[in-house]
Amino acid sequence: MKSLLLSFAVLVFMVFSCKAQVKNASQNLQEQAAKMGSAFVSSGFKEFASYTYPLILKSMGGTARMADVLTKTKNDMKEQGMSFSNITFGEPSKIVRSGKELQATIEQHTEIKLTQGRLISTSTLIAISTDNGVKWTFIDTSNKDLATLRKALPNISPDLIIPPQQPPIHYSF
Repeated sequence: MKSLLLSFAVLVFMVFSCKAQVKNASQNLQEQAAKMGSAFVSSGFKEFASYTYPLILKSMGGTARMADVLTKTKNDMKEQGMSFSNITFGEPSKIVRSGKELQATIEQHTEIKLTQGRLISTSTLIAISTDNGVKWTFIDTSNKDLATLRKALPNISPDLIIPPQQPPIHYSF
């Protein structure tokens, strides 16, 4: 009887422990997405790069190269009277396990200040954690569907849902 009660207690503890881990992982994902967005808007591109999925960062030539490209892009936009003014995020999707990774998607809302108004673009990011949700890195889906992304990154879970890209919304002054 004691053995049965002990087994039941262990099972209950494991269920609550798993739920707490998922909650912490989701909260970490949201917090880190917000820090990444803030770093981007404030031109903290090296910090921004630390939230970029390692294979994407490597393909861009590393942290310094990514920071240089983003600085040039931001300067070019400034010359045209545009600037990134805010980035916010929606709620993360359900977190799924794919191999040794936790994965989810999260909507990103990017506000760009224009000379005659502002533009808000919504895109989907894939969030990936290799340490059970402690640290998250992100991949911008860049108007690509899941099948296309999985050709380049086969570790991406087929269970993730990436909605079609919507056109940006323009607000005039």
